[in-house]
Amino acid sequence: MTWPLQSQCDAFYGNPRGRNGGASAQWEKANLIRISPPFKMQFAGKPITSIAINKKCADSLSRIFDVIWLASGKNQKIIDDWGVSVFSGSYNYRVMRGGNVLSMHAYGCAIDLDAPRNWFHDQDPHFAKVPQVLKAFEDEGWTWGGSWSGRSKDGMHFQAARVS
Repeated sequence: MTWPLQSQCDAFYGNPRGRNGGASAQWEKANLIRISPPFKMQFAGKPITSIAINKKCADSLSRIFDVIWLASGKNQKIIDDWGVSVFSGSYNYRVMRGGNVLSMHAYGCAIDLDAPRNWFHDQDPHFAKVPQVLKAFEDEGWTWGGSWSGRSKDGMHFQAARVS
């Protein structure tokens, strides 16, 4: 799959902007669905059973999770060691840090995983040492924020949108 450029996300994913600068509830209802990972995940130490994601990239993210689960040998401990079980966010209507352009999270086409070990600006994110995870996302055409240059590195971030 070739995902849209970030600048093309309104046309591809739809415009999530509502009135008065907030999210559009109508867009959310029409475009977001929930997927369930094949392994256990947690958010802030509490179990979660599903993730909100744009319906146009939901099947892709499900395949990614299935590939990662198989690569781990269906072993929850390995998933935990890799950090894939630490959910750090998906759909969130907001602008990009330091700007006024919508974040890819606002389109529901991005997911953050294991923020404690893959923080923003980290020059040596943990996922760089987990090729199974990176390959699963790469094979589906997703962009990894840990591959971005300089201080814009975002090792927790994966998105179904191209930067350039």
